[in-house]
Amino acid sequence: MTTTAPAGSAPQAPARRTDAHRNAVRPRLRFGGVLRSEGIKLSSLRSIRWTLIATVVAGLGLSLLISWGLKSTAGMEGAPTIPPETYALSSATIAAPFIALVFGVLGVFAISSEYSSGMILSTLTAVPKRTPVFLAKAIVLGIIAVVTAAILVIGGLLIALLFNSEVGSVIFSKAVVSGGAGAIAYLTLIALLAFGVAALFRSTAGGIAVIAGLTFVLPLGLQIASMTGWEWVSTVSHYIPFSLGNTMSAGIAEATVPGATGPDYWGAMLVMLAWALVAVIPAGILFRTRDAK
Repeated sequence: MTTTAPAGSAPQAPARRTDAHRNAVRPRLRFGGVLRSEGIKLSSLRSIRWTLIATVVAGLGLSLLISWGLKSTAGMEGAPTIPPETYALSSATIAAPFIALVFGVLGVFAISSEYSSGMILSTLTAVPKRTPVFLAKAIVLGIIAVVTAAILVIGGLLIALLFNSEVGSVIFSKAVVSGGAGAIAYLTLIALLAFGVAALFRSTAGGIAVIAGLTFVLPLGLQIASMTGWEWVSTVSHYIPFSLGNTMSAGIAEATVPGATGPDYWGAMLVMLAWALVAVIPAGILFRTRDAK
């Protein structure tokens, strides 16, 4: 038997959902999902794809030229014999300091493209907690940079092997392995440094200008300043990214080089890490606190 409400009485409001029911219906946001989202966004950007293509072409092209040049020099009468390890490292890693700017551009695009397009507002609406967004962007960028740099190093070694069969006997030597790892670490840290700078400036042009200044203009300026004879110029020049990249790409030396100055392999690695952290940490703090635009 059904009952009806008395005439003139107000209709009853539907029962409210309990907090437990609302939490069960609402999808839970996990860091893995944020990471996948950032990976999809970065891989779908045309600027990122073209930058990666340019990086691989430029890096392998330099390795080819270096290997060909060393092979031609070795064939000349009276030319000194080039050790296989030097041949391998030259082909695989010597291009790293010169293509660092391309990795810097990759790091800038990883975050500045969202600010220029306005997509950052949608991103932060979907993920209100900003720290996971910033970390996910940095991690995805780091993975892309490591993979790209590894392709360049391995490709450079294969090119060196094509020109000199003796390279095969030293590919897994301490110097070659550490030099390849150093080049990969250097290029990855340059990308993260650029990422931090671009996050601070929130500008593509500003980020690229700063990275270009650090990787190319600063070494030239210090080289010119060294003509003055000031001691501090020589000291500072050992701790800029360009010099650190050369040290890391040279690998762990079997013996101490007489008269060598500046940080060694591991020291250069730590200083380069400090360069990246000096930009990334303040950028992460400001990313959390200031307005999205």
